[in-house]
Amino acid sequence: MFTQAGVASIFKKELIQLLRDRYLVGFIIALPIAQLLVTGLAIQRDMKHIPTLVLNRDKHYASYELLKAFEQSSYFDIKTLAAVQTDEALIRTVKTGQYRLGLIIPPDYSKNLLSGQSASQVNLVLDGTNANISKSILDAAQAILSNHALEVSRQNSLQGGLGSAGRGRPIILQTKVINNPDLSPSIFLIPGILGVIMHLMTVLFTSSSIVRERETGTLEQLMVTPLLVTDLMLGKILPYALIGLLDMILTLGVMVGFFSIPISGGFGFLCIASTVFILTSLGLGLLISTCSRTQVQSVQMTMGLLLPSLLLSGFVFPLEPMPWFIKVISYLLPLTYYLEIIRGVVIKGSGFIELWQPFGLLAISTLVLMTLSILRFRKQVA
Repeated sequence: MFTQAGVASIFKKELIQLLRDRYLVGFIIALPIAQLLVTGLAIQRDMKHIPTLVLNRDKHYASYELLKAFEQSSYFDIKTLAAVQTDEALIRTVKTGQYRLGLIIPPDYSKNLLSGQSASQVNLVLDGTNANISKSILDAAQAILSNHALEVSRQNSLQGGLGSAGRGRPIILQTKVINNPDLSPSIFLIPGILGVIMHLMTVLFTSSSIVRERETGTLEQLMVTPLLVTDLMLGKILPYALIGLLDMILTLGVMVGFFSIPISGGFGFLCIASTVFILTSLGLGLLISTCSRTQVQSVQMTMGLLLPSLLLSGFVFPLEPMPWFIKVISYLLPLTYYLEIIRGVVIKGSGFIELWQPFGLLAISTLVLMTLSILRFRKQVA
């Protein structure tokens, strides 16, 4: 049972109290709209302009026509490197992740295509790190080759350049998949899930730490002690950093032992990078804590930042087709760099030499976030 007057009075009271907190009202209204816009822009584009490394060992007119067919599709951006002169060199370059696709045209491609006596062959080297994207790339490449073979057959038939036995002969695609040859989605997703879980957990560790001290009244007691602000900040994050590192090692053990996903690269470098990432996440949580007045606000800010990290870091959607202004947001997220590192080490066997750039940016993020947290806290105390 309820009374209309009672419900109306409580409704009026809660509405007035809610409207007094302009920050909360703005957050509730604006956050879903902003996240939908950003996420929608991130996923609405197909994978196009895929970096494609080409080794053309034929160098005749027919081979250039094939490359032209790839370029005109808008799915592939054809690139050539002077340093890549052998099949092995192209495979090594694609393995680093700089190119998603490598295309090798054998020396006898034009001869076989024009004579019609044997099928022409094209070799494809595919980076299988992301199984779903790799399958889409392979389907697009096969469709282009099939259409190009039909077009060549039609032109030669009109010109009388091929005998009837050679007409309609397909171009054979020989595919070599590296970095996840079985195109297993779990090899790509599980290291990413590990990174996301650690990011979520470590940010939540510290996002309410300063707020909790303020609400319980112990913050003032700490500030009258001889402690420096830096002492307080580092003292708060170091226990969580040790726990986070232990959790990271244990979850890596589950990944290897239970899911049978081996770590192809150096375990030591991965531990160092994971430690830096954990400190970055803790610094982000600490900054949130210094910017919040209540624990409710800290939770709201944490969730508001973690959802873009989940959607725009490359965990769910690839970064390549995103608009440039969405990419700017992606490259401001620490999780973006850690996912590149953990997937590079686990799947590709990469080390510091290949991953020094995301590792360096992750380390810079740690310094920036810790500095901002200290400056923000000093301003509040002053």
